[in-house]
Amino acid sequence: MFSQAFDSLWGAVSTAPDAPLDQAEFGSDPVQLEALLARSRETKFAQFGNTVFPVSPLYVTSICKEKCTYCNYRAGSSDPGLKRVRLSDEDLAREVEFLVETEGLRAVELVYASDPMLTHADITRHIALTRRIVERHGGHTVGLSAEPMSVDEYRALKDVGLTFSVVWQETYDPARYAELHPGTQTKSDFRHRLDSFDRMIQAELEGVGYGVLSGLADWRRDWSMLLRHQQWLRDTYGRGCNILGVPRLKAAPGSTFREFSYAPTDDEFLALIALHNVRFPDVRPFVSTREEFELCLRMAQGGGCLFTLDCSTVPGGYTLPNHGAQFVTGNYAAPRFAPLVEATGLKLDWFWNSELAEAELARKA
Repeated sequence: MFSQAFDSLWGAVSTAPDAPLDQAEFGSDPVQLEALLARSRETKFAQFGNTVFPVSPLYVTSICKEKCTYCNYRAGSSDPGLKRVRLSDEDLAREVEFLVETEGLRAVELVYASDPMLTHADITRHIALTRRIVERHGGHTVGLSAEPMSVDEYRALKDVGLTFSVVWQETYDPARYAELHPGTQTKSDFRHRLDSFDRMIQAELEGVGYGVLSGLADWRRDWSMLLRHQQWLRDTYGRGCNILGVPRLKAAPGSTFREFSYAPTDDEFLALIALHNVRFPDVRPFVSTREEFELCLRMAQGGGCLFTLDCSTVPGGYTLPNHGAQFVTGNYAAPRFAPLVEATGLKLDWFWNSELAEAELARKA
């Protein structure tokens, strides 16, 4: 498990970030930045030919036992506009049907807070329900963002139709992680979360997503460790994570977090993603509507990313009058924004005819 190798790797990174992240001008020198972005575009185009993969998140619950200081859904949130919601199966089906039948999506990611009343059996049922609706319209992709599970639990979800699962490490800095995740709930266990990716790979999930929440801690060290984590997984298992989460810290209404000095600038952020693209071109960044649409397009250049269209971080936010988002996002509705994506030369593969699956088959051959 990666946690067994973590201390020595983090010891090196915490002393000094890896090159080129150790350079003060990384992401801020215009000439170097454009050269890195050009290499990223060329590398991604060679593998994906400008193709991007539309996906939409669907929040299932905003009830949470965790106390993450930067999140509006944390236990004890002070946001007066937050309405705690847990979707029924009927509500969930209505939300999926809207995304698939009205908006044209064929890939849906189910997103969960750490709701103490939702069990693995509930999530299994939700994935099966979502998969049935997506398949009726020719799709096959169902994703998951939820607290880490065991190998057997991931395998059971795969058996009912789970395509990919993501877990964001948030930050690799153990001291900072403990400060941001107080208490004794599941997420407070730093090393258990570190080993999520080993368990997803061992369960042979088609898609495995990792990432940090840029801005929680020193981004140079976090991204240095992210790159080392990816290489360690590939050396250990013959494959690593094939989805890269790229969330960047934004203010949340009911959070207690007020430190934004660690957040990378737009150019630094683009440079980080481009560096990962160059190092690991087969990994697909998960472009997030936390960012302005024009920045999303810049992140997607060359192709080979998951591109978020339609985004509500409110359970029932597509079809029900619920309110109180986890964080502020854009909602780039597919009928309006898909043509704007294509106008840049990017190609939308709605059905994910699935290079993730092809790569996995090739690995096993």
